[in-house]
Amino acid sequence: MSFIWSTFLIICIVFSCIFLSPQVVVESISNSSKGAIENIFVIASMLIFWSGMFNILSNCSFLSKFAKKVYNFFSFLFKKEEVSEKAKEYISLNIISNLMGVGNAATVNSLKGIEELQKNNRDKKKLNRSMATFIVLNTASMQIIPTSMISLRTLYNSQNPSEIILPVISVSVISLIVALISLRIMWRYYE
Repeated sequence: MSFIWSTFLIICIVFSCIFLSPQVVVESISNSSKGAIENIFVIASMLIFWSGMFNILSNCSFLSKFAKKVYNFFSFLFKKEEVSEKAKEYISLNIISNLMGVGNAATVNSLKGIEELQKNNRDKKKLNRSMATFIVLNTASMQIIPTSMISLRTLYNSQNPSEIILPVISVSVISLIVALISLRIMWRYYE
């Protein structure tokens, strides 16, 4: 795959230098690199902030109590015998992170959640139903406040960076419902 992308990139640069001036190509590469670095700083700062907040909150009892309430709302999706107390906490933290639109901060909790769910998995070579459901919840990533996108839109001087909230909520709810229904249908044939 890297060969294909490298070849594609070289062909694009050669054609750009032939049909445009080399100065335009160099300026374009420079500006794109600058934009990529700015995006990295914005996303990294959001990730650091929210990871720090979750770390602080996880050291006090507030987060564990709140996580239990969040899990109770989604508990019907999981099999009770497959989910430990620690897994419930990681699942809840992942859901909270995704609802707040900081999916990058959710990654750590999703990995730890899968590790905990794997401990109660009878067949270590296959996903159990709770693991599959958690992966779908994490991937569909229902968002109420798309924090990362709002900060990127702010970076690029959007007139109204928060105008995407309603469309993001609509799309994420629909995608989550479709994903969960698809999982239930596929799981019936899988078992």
